[in-house]
Amino acid sequence: MYTITIRHWEAMTKINIISFNTLTFSEKSARRFFLDFCWKNHQRYCPACKNRKLYHLADGRRRCGRCGYTFHDFSRRYLSRCAFTSRQWLWFLKLFALDIAPASIAAEMEVSYATILKAADTVRRAIVAQALDAGRLYDAGIWPGPGNPLPTQEIVNAPVFGIIELGGVAICDLLPDLHAENLLHFKLSFYLKTASIGQVVYTAPYKQYQTLVSCGPGLWPARYIKHADKRLPVEASSFWSFAKHRLRQMRGVPASHFPLYLKECELRYNSRNEDLIPVLAQALCSFVPRPAA
Repeated sequence: MYTITIRHWEAMTKINIISFNTLTFSEKSARRFFLDFCWKNHQRYCPACKNRKLYHLADGRRRCGRCGYTFHDFSRRYLSRCAFTSRQWLWFLKLFALDIAPASIAAEMEVSYATILKAADTVRRAIVAQALDAGRLYDAGIWPGPGNPLPTQEIVNAPVFGIIELGGVAICDLLPDLHAENLLHFKLSFYLKTASIGQVVYTAPYKQYQTLVSCGPGLWPARYIKHADKRLPVEASSFWSFAKHRLRQMRGVPASHFPLYLKECELRYNSRNEDLIPVLAQALCSFVPRPAA
């Protein structure tokens, strides 16, 4: 089989071209690909109450015999956002995996730029939903996705993450007890070294973490505050070399979206030896979480 491998700094994106062409041959084949991720052994159940007693409706949907919820195969999943066909989603995932610029994806797919931005946001939120610390991210104010109320207040300063790389696996761990002002306090009072990539600030080692990282105006309270220390130990990390290159492209991205981009970096790096399309598809086919109020 033929595989395209794109070197992107330290990480690799692999896509099996023959397999991909087979999947995109028709809408039916593309839809079957996603259905395999949605329903184990193709056994349907109600997304609302998990009941398996269902009634088929004339329009192809199903209705739950217990709670009456009416749904289609992709209801309540990230995949149902953007009104893409299954083939369109596959083509988007291919171009997204290859890190093509959103404007170029819009031109290639002949859809609006706004739709492509919405699709990229959907994939990133699906990635976050798979993270072990997803619940803490939602508690910090990250919007889980469609079907949930939008946050009443936008995040001004991004949460603080601790980053460590062990055995070639990167972990970007949300630290809910730390905030941007804490990083500033550590710098000014305890001389913790800091550096920056645009508005993103990262630090020298802290406890078990190779670096702490965050962004937002709270890290830049005055002109005399500089984050320009050199040769921080984290610079030797393969993951951080990869993440830095990607984070430099975050110009104009609000702090509220920083966790989405960081978690995307984590997944891309940790999946560097895999075909990324199935990895992204599995996340996209997951149910959108409904965190407790």
